[in-house]
Amino acid sequence: MKCIATLIVDLERTPLGTRSRLADDLAGVPVLRRTVERVARARRIDSIYLLTPPDQADRVGQIVSGIGGSKPEARSDAAASIVVEPIRVPPAPFAELVRAGRMWGLNGWRGGIGGLCSFDEDMNAALLAAIARKHGAEVVAAVPAAAAIVDPALIDAMIDHQARIAESYLFAFAQSPPGLTPLIARRSLLEQLAPNNEPVGLLLACNPDRPFPDLTGKEPCYRLRAEVVEASGRLICDTRRSFERVGDLLADGGADWDAVRIGNWLQDRAATHVEPVPCELEIELTTGSEAALRPAQHASILRPVCAAPRSPIGMETIRRICDDIRTYDDVAIVLGGHGDPLGHPALGEICRMFRANAAAVAVRTFARHEEDALDDALFETPVDVIEVMLDAATGETYRRLHGVDTFDAVMARVERWLSRREKNMSARPLIVPSFVKCTENLDEMEGFYATWQRRLGMALLTGHTGYGGRWKSLAVTSMEPPGRGPCRRTRSRMMILADGRVSTCDQDHDGLQTTGSLREDTLLSCWRSSAFEAYRSGQTERAALCPQCTEWHRP
Repeated sequence: MKCIATLIVDLERTPLGTRSRLADDLAGVPVLRRTVERVARARRIDSIYLLTPPDQADRVGQIVSGIGGSKPEARSDAAASIVVEPIRVPPAPFAELVRAGRMWGLNGWRGGIGGLCSFDEDMNAALLAAIARKHGAEVVAAVPAAAAIVDPALIDAMIDHQARIAESYLFAFAQSPPGLTPLIARRSLLEQLAPNNEPVGLLLACNPDRPFPDLTGKEPCYRLRAEVVEASGRLICDTRRSFERVGDLLADGGADWDAVRIGNWLQDRAATHVEPVPCELEIELTTGSEAALRPAQHASILRPVCAAPRSPIGMETIRRICDDIRTYDDVAIVLGGHGDPLGHPALGEICRMFRANAAAVAVRTFARHEEDALDDALFETPVDVIEVMLDAATGETYRRLHGVDTFDAVMARVERWLSRREKNMSARPLIVPSFVKCTENLDEMEGFYATWQRRLGMALLTGHTGYGGRWKSLAVTSMEPPGRGPCRRTRSRMMILADGRVSTCDQDHDGLQTTGSLREDTLLSCWRSSAFEAYRSGQTERAALCPQCTEWHRP
């Protein structure tokens, strides 16, 4: 059984759209060379094919020149087994969808929007099927070119595992931090996927018309130790943040560690490390005090309204945010907060500014507006995601939850959005109906999810919260662990209120736990302020919300 490894190599751009770092030195060695050296140590790999644009082939060859000799018993000429294959890599038809969805879950092997996986980011089934046919390979190990710490022992183990289950399943994957393991796929599977060039991750996604158990509990999932499965942290060097993470890992000796030790290192880091720039910023543009929005906000039994409405956020605050986030190329922006961002008079300009400076932009809205010009702001930018806060599958439940009879109008707006996106022949914006599960709508949850999963392939379910004890909780059940710990979100997320103040989190609708203001300070100084550090360390006994909050454990 011939097994090959494929790396799609682009020295200019990554599958995420970020600057390629494949030629950058990582602890003294180019990222791409590190990846190839580690793949070359896998004894089950017969050949490594670096699929690269023709005008980059010479540079790629120089980067990997001289690698070989680690498997003399399996190769008569180890260097010849590393092949730079010039090829014009056509864009995969689902690339825009995958990029827009995965930007919200970069640190996990699966996550983000649409149920996609890290191995979908550079997946091109048609291309890999053609390469496998050309070189007579039965099995392909698809390795991200920037996976500089990929585990050669796990490559071998996963190939052996796939061989054992080949009569039942044509692929194998592992629940590991992105970049630690490859996807193993039979050529026959790649050929099945090739006509539509669908991401392999769709095979794992929920499909109401084809219900099946989650494959993480079935044979295709290669079993790893809990230390690895429970670890989070991107190990693909395609963003500045992940590049620095892998650099820190190597500085601690990680080049010689097995997957379990790497998993432990990631978990220890997650418990103490504060990101230099927040991974995700939620920004409140307005508290919804405008006449068209305020009545509906006040009537909702799901979400509180701030006691003192805040003025719409100022453009100088937006510019300050952009100045501080542009140095990191993976920052995700959510325009939401405790109001509807569509109520801000400069929505279009704000969306364009964040489009130019952030990796991903989402807008959370009730979609109750009547002005088509607001649609232009969302579609012409475009934003990556529009979350529509529906919370119901019927008009009656919607009215009972939100206090307004606008369900049909909102659904009509969603239909217009879908038609416009289809007309534009674009995957963006992803339109995600969301549903806050509570005691008042539980009987509609399954129908809601099945309907939108069938229609769009995506829907968001969340639990109700009591906002730090200041709002009546309608939660169906508590998910809070028994042992209290410091809030995890304070190390990677930031909430900015419309008046420019920085709050500890999205539970603080009245701004009772602010740690600075962007009207006076930079985003980074607010992020590392002594007040924020106190919350991170768990010094919350006298805080207004934290002692009663049940959301502290969420990632």
